Amino acid sequence: MPLCDGVCDPFRRESLQWAVAPAPAKPHNWRRLDGVDLLRGLAILLVLLNHVNIRLRGAHVPFSAGLPAQLTSSLFWNGQRGVQIFFAISGFLITSTSLRRWGALSKVSPLDFYRLRFARIAPLLFLLLTILTALHFAHVKYFVVSPKTGGIGSALRAALTFRVNVLEANHGYLPANWDILWSLGVEEVFYLFFPLACRFLARRKILYVLLVCFVIAGPFARAVWSHGNEVWREYSYLGSMDAIALGCLTAITLSSARITGRTSRFLAIAGSVLLAVCLGCTLLLDRLGVERLGLDMTFVAIATCMIIAASAATEWRGPRVLGPALL
Repeated sequence: MPLCDGVCDPFRRESLQWAVAPAPAKPHNWRRLDGVDLLRGLAILLVLLNHVNIRLRGAHVPFSAGLPAQLTSSLFWNGQRGVQIFFAISGFLITSTSLRRWGALSKVSPLDFYRLRFARIAPLLFLLLTILTALHFAHVKYFVVSPKTGGIGSALRAALTFRVNVLEANHGYLPANWDILWSLGVEEVFYLFFPLACRFLARRKILYVLLVCFVIAGPFARAVWSHGNEVWREYSYLGSMDAIALGCLTAITLSSARITGRTSRFLAIAGSVLLAVCLGCTLLLDRLGVERLGLDMTFVAIATCMIIAASAATEWRGPRVLGPALL
């Protein structure tokens, strides 16, 4: 499962429907967004099923025998789309948290931002790498880093510099327990430059143009600039940052625009339908060339952001039956 680091930050309608008014002096009574939690639950399910599928197929277990091809594809081969949902949520939450904490993106403190990121990521990352390194030297099956990929030293350097995706694109896949770190690398490289861009570009609106450029570049990175490299097609920086950028744009838009009830309903319905098509009609989209053009992941991110926007604007509360998915 990809190591994505977004956490669910709550929102009140007042905080999302202010126009360009300054942040209030008193803190808000923030609460969780059920729509975001539901999307995250879906993403987790897709990623877990994908990894279970890979492990069972590697063990030659015919668990999907007799299932329709589309059902098998939707249930067990949508892990990458699940990661794309994670990325969109991450961009939305980081931007929303920054707006809440500093009042405006142009006031973001890069040093404080980096301190907070380090405090959130470093302890668990160091613990994970310590455990994986110990298992490697103990020669535990499925945890040994092959010399073909550069050995344990290269794996550690790549993990600590957020370059696992680059290492795998050039030398092949690391063990699955290391491979998950590619998504963390994409996020942290994006967030390395995010506070600087906010501080120096937001006031002049150039930040929005930059984020739109990331969105436009995404499909090209997946379909053209990957040059046929399967790993780079799925794991490249630009090929994943379009979803993060869309999440950022969603948060920025909600902070300065009032969304009506009719618009919210449209976003909820249209986003849900689009996401259902992206996840449930993968074979058809493949035949139509959507994946070949790199647009499938873009559509997933757009659908995710539409649902997030509708959920945030309406303070949608999930029914009790969905309680386990909203924890």
